[in-house]
Amino acid sequence: MALDDNQLTTPTEDSADAGPSQQQVWQQSTSGLEQQWQTDGQAGLSTDEATKRLNQQGPNELEAKKVSNLLRFLKQFNNSIIYILAAAAILTFFLHHYSDSIVIGLVIIANAFIGYFQEVSADNALSKIKELLVSESFVIRDGQLTTLPSRELVTGDLVRLEAGDSVPADLRLIDADNLKIQESVLTGETDSQEKIEDAIDDANLPLAERRNQAFASTAVTSGSGLGIVIATGAHTEIGKIQQDVAEVKEKPTPLMQNLNRLGFGLSLAIVIAAVLLFILGAIIQVYSLPTVNRRRHNGRWVNA
Repeated sequence: MALDDNQLTTPTEDSADAGPSQQQVWQQSTSGLEQQWQTDGQAGLSTDEATKRLNQQGPNELEAKKVSNLLRFLKQFNNSIIYILAAAAILTFFLHHYSDSIVIGLVIIANAFIGYFQEVSADNALSKIKELLVSESFVIRDGQLTTLPSRELVTGDLVRLEAGDSVPADLRLIDADNLKIQESVLTGETDSQEKIEDAIDDANLPLAERRNQAFASTAVTSGSGLGIVIATGAHTEIGKIQQDVAEVKEKPTPLMQNLNRLGFGLSLAIVIAAVLLFILGAIIQVYSLPTVNRRRHNGRWVNA
């Protein structure tokens, strides 16, 4: 189905957001897909139209949220137990118990480094999701098959898949020739899934059963296919996973919750004890315990 110049205009408002509703995209025919994504199932997008969409949608890439290493390290000291240990280290230092102060300080620093490296390791794992998108893809534009950087893909592009390729964006397949794709990164299925081009008449279809779709970061194991890009970058399924992981709110572990309660309880008990001792000292006019010299006499300890 060829489109004239009037049809290759700016995409709809939803597609400009790099992904209108994909709820029933697997149910649509090829002609319906061409109409929705304003593309040509044989010639693909024109270069001018692709450029417009790229400016509207942004590049097809995943961005990992950057966190300052200094801020990540300082966060390790935001703990009630650490506050108590820090206060103890300062007090022992001014009391000239330097060895105790040094030991407590080393414990605080060691704990901070352990927490810091654990967070760095988790952040590196999240950043590796960004590397799952392939760098180049076979794309049909202006009726010509060409190789383009995957970051330049936009919705409506026609992407050609061959055995050994990685899928660069979420696609709705319009041609599949013995096409099989390994989707374990998304679905957990160890076996490659055979893909089809026909519409699937099912309103509610799990991700793993969308046999006429191909998803970013998955790998083609055999056959070939052609698909229309329906989502790029953060709007892909793998992009949604990255966003969900990045937006997870940090929650203290049960151990840390117990330690925080213990730290708060100890702090409160120390403050109460200090106030009571001050009040008692004010009443009896004694602010320190008297010391008694004792000596041994006839095998027994007696006051000097």
